[in-house]
Amino acid sequence: MAPPHHPHAQTGHVRLDGPAITAPSGPDSSSAPSVSPTVEAGVIFDRPEPSRDAAAGSRKRPAARGTAFYPRQRNLRACQVCRSRKTKCDSKRPSCSYCVSVGAVCVQSSFDLSSFDPASLKILDRLDDLERLLRVSPPGPGLLAEPSPVAPSLLPQPLPASRTGSVGGYVVGQLPQYQHVDPQTGDEDCGLSSGSQHPHGSADVPLLSLLPQRIDNILQWPVFRNHLHHHPSPVRLPPDAIPSPAASSLAAVVDMESHRIYRLLDNFFLYVHCKNPILDEPSARRMVMRAFLDGIDWSPASCLALIVCALGSIASPFGPSPTRLDTQLFADSHVFFNAAQKRIGVLLIRSDIIGAQCLFLSGVYMMMVFQPIYGWRFFSQALAACQHFPFLTRAQQNPSLSPGGGMQMGRQDTQEQAVYWSAWKSERELRSELSLPDFDILHSGSTLYPPFFPAPPVPPPESPDGPGSETQRSRASWLFYLAEISLRRLTSRLCSEVLTLRQRYPSDATFLDVLADMTREYEAQAREWSDSLPAELSIHTPIDEDGICRSVLRGRFINLFEMIYWPFVMAALSHAQGRHAHQHLLKKGLDTHMLQVRANEPGFYHRHHGSFFMIRSCTRSALVLVAAARTGCAAMPPAWDEAVAKVAGMLAYWEDEDRSLSGWKATLERELAARRDEQ
Repeated sequence: MAPPHHPHAQTGHVRLDGPAITAPSGPDSSSAPSVSPTVEAGVIFDRPEPSRDAAAGSRKRPAARGTAFYPRQRNLRACQVCRSRKTKCDSKRPSCSYCVSVGAVCVQSSFDLSSFDPASLKILDRLDDLERLLRVSPPGPGLLAEPSPVAPSLLPQPLPASRTGSVGGYVVGQLPQYQHVDPQTGDEDCGLSSGSQHPHGSADVPLLSLLPQRIDNILQWPVFRNHLHHHPSPVRLPPDAIPSPAASSLAAVVDMESHRIYRLLDNFFLYVHCKNPILDEPSARRMVMRAFLDGIDWSPASCLALIVCALGSIASPFGPSPTRLDTQLFADSHVFFNAAQKRIGVLLIRSDIIGAQCLFLSGVYMMMVFQPIYGWRFFSQALAACQHFPFLTRAQQNPSLSPGGGMQMGRQDTQEQAVYWSAWKSERELRSELSLPDFDILHSGSTLYPPFFPAPPVPPPESPDGPGSETQRSRASWLFYLAEISLRRLTSRLCSEVLTLRQRYPSDATFLDVLADMTREYEAQAREWSDSLPAELSIHTPIDEDGICRSVLRGRFINLFEMIYWPFVMAALSHAQGRHAHQHLLKKGLDTHMLQVRANEPGFYHRHHGSFFMIRSCTRSALVLVAAARTGCAAMPPAWDEAVAKVAGMLAYWEDEDRSLSGWKATLERELAARRDEQ
């Protein structure tokens, strides 16, 4: 379900199937007058052909410098909005046509550059480039008391090249941190950061971060560090994920009635496989049943059967999960999983798809039991196992091909694409949260997306009685799968545009003004995506009616708006002494954080693959609301403290399984207690 293509220059929409920002076109050389080259002192000049019947003693006036080097044409300087979008600007005054059409504030140069010759315009452009470079240069040692551990440059790091030669976009799971001030310094009277430390001068609005940050980074904001004396947890090795069960317990679990196998299979396909449809359900069911009926051995099929049963043991319908640490179902799932891991080593030296499927599903299990380090290892191994799949080899050899345009896709290709995409996005999303020394993503939004969508399976011929339950589940799973991928691409595209805007406008105040003009366009693109969803996934329904798939999409949709409004919230928090220039966007940002908590509340106590990320998104929103209240923000949403209390309760529920949560819960509880004391 690839999003529709919208020409960027006409509608203002960012394309989801290609780069959002295109390079401006150069001058049209076809309009130049006929010239012939001559050589003077080793330099080639373009001179008009002399007339054959010219008088011998007469000489023509030399051509002007502008016409000698460049074709004659009217040169206009684009306004700030059109320059940020890298599109043509008609430079009409007082507002150009594009700014009038979108209602943006058109900021143009106060000088009329149309009378300048092209060479002078080139010189002015070079001077602008030099000025930008000087602005973004790191401050000297006299400006900051200590060197910042984070690179102070405002320019994003160079983007990695696409393996297939096509830049499909940027991936954002948890969006990247983007700092240009020392997180260890700051003025506690200013809330988050000090304007006096900003290299652009006191007239700017200092930004602590450009995009949403990890929780540990947020807890280092001065508003928390100065008042709560929070210290980050020391780095510790992850514990052994799961203790090995006794041999007798494995025999007891494996020797079960067929009706229990059916129940575990139903749980798996209803509540786990629906979010990552990497298996063909009919053939997978037959494989699992055959493995248990014939006896569990050391084959890949037995390994897959055990992992499916492990996931089926702890999966449950959307809502509070009954599988806590001390339940028998949780213990049984450990038994199945450990038995599968004793067989998974053989799959590392095989090239069939079952190995990649087992590795990916093992990562899903690790995420469901809050072991993200081990989950990332499995996702990485699954992605490595996919590298020589035939469909990927064909796509690499001919990047112009796509599943919908020339590549013949069979059932095997569909499964290969599905496990590849699932492993790819899971590994990238999780990597951005873990701070891995050799795998860190400085800007996780600059990770390249594969240039194609996975191809859904071809539905079987419909019977006279209508589609079967397995066919209906497959269709629903793939609708969600493609919708989530398209939303990730849209989020990543807008993330890359924000980074590009920041690169063009190192001044915080100017950047915020231009971004405010672009926000309306970003909001329109987000709503266009939501309007394109099929009825069974529509997020225009009440939150209380959400199932797991709709809840996940709604949460990611809110994350997109959080990213759009984040700079304005940060500007307001760090400029607490004065009125922020974009109050309406600040209010939208804080309302989005409230909505984040409200939308995810039905799934607070539900165990699934994305629980790890949902907990962090809601905790981040709660901390932002606390920071806004502490700095005296006037745009606080009603009942924000009740939302923070609900997040603290969620952290208390899961803190026995995720050791990071107890410290976050303590921070929120201290803030709520301090607020009660102040009232």
